[in-house]
Amino acid sequence: MHKDHLLLRRIRSLERKLLAATTMLMFACLSYGEGWQPREGAELIGRQAPEFEGLQWLNSEPLRLKDLRGKVVLIRFWLMGCPFCVNSAPALNELYEDYRNEGLVVIGVHHPKSEFARDVTQVRKAAHRLGFQFLIAQDNEWKTINAYWTGVKRSFTSSTVLIDKSGAIRWVHHGGEYYRQGRNPREIEAFHSLERAIKQLLEE
Repeated sequence: MHKDHLLLRRIRSLERKLLAATTMLMFACLSYGEGWQPREGAELIGRQAPEFEGLQWLNSEPLRLKDLRGKVVLIRFWLMGCPFCVNSAPALNELYEDYRNEGLVVIGVHHPKSEFARDVTQVRKAAHRLGFQFLIAQDNEWKTINAYWTGVKRSFTSSTVLIDKSGAIRWVHHGGEYYRQGRNPREIEAFHSLERAIKQLLEE
C-alpha cells in the first residue's frame, strides 16, 4: 500500500508538471513575439518618414513617398554580398507575396559600400539572385539611408522601417537579419512582430 501511495503521488506530481508545461507552451504560442523591441531605432517610431532623396529606381518610374500615401510601405536597406541581407531575403519575399494585393509596398533600397556595388547592373543581378520582385532603388550617395537611419551611429546599416498609410514610421528593425525560420529565436520573433504590424496597419 505504501508503494502504491508513493507511485500515485509521483504520477500526480508528473501530471501537475505536464499541465504547467502545457499551459506555458500555450501562453508562449499566443504571445509569441509580442514583447519584441528593436535594440536601436525605437526613437523613430511615430515620426513622419523622410521623403526619398537621391534614389535611382531600377525597376520602376521614380517614386516619391507621398505618392504612396494610403499604402503601407516596408523599406529594407540592403547591400549586395551582405549575409544578413541574404538571410532576410526569404522573409521579404514572403511578406511581399502575401500582402502586396492588400496594399503593402516593399522597397529594397541598396546602399553601396564600394565602386563595384555602385554598378546598377550588378545590383540588378544581386536582386535577381535574392528573388526580389519588389521595387528596388539605388542610394549611391546614401542620402535616403542617412535621412532614415545612418544619420547617427548604428550597429547595422541593413535596417528596416515600416510606414503607415499616413506616412508615419510605425515599426523598426535595428538591422541585421530576421526570418520565419532560422537559428536566432529573437530574429524569428522580429519577423512575427513585423508581420503583425503589417496586418494591423493594413486594417487601419
